[in-house]
Amino acid sequence: MDEKEKVQVVLKPKAEQSIVDISIFIAGNGNPERALSFMDSLYEFGYSLSIFPNKYPVCKKLTLARRNLHCAVFDKNYIFIYKVVNKRLVIYNIINARTYTI
Repeated sequence: MDEKEKVQVVLKPKAEQSIVDISIFIAGNGNPERALSFMDSLYEFGYSLSIFPNKYPVCKKLTLARRNLHCAVFDKNYIFIYKVVNKRLVIYNIINARTYTI
């Protein structure tokens, strides 16, 4: 795939739920405005992956690498797990880097 060919982004339900959960966590820490802003940033980052889908490497964790899943780190703490499938960039999940080794 040509790097300049933008692909459609699809967020799986698990990824959507992760974004909501992250935002709820931030809001629960007494900062609802920050939660909404961070939610927007998560979506923006996810959709920006379509510009250069192969920019980020295949995940180092063997179970993810076997499936040819890419790991893109966002804001040092969150990892977008994704793969390009039939000209669609599918985001499977967003995980916390602190609690998960890639």
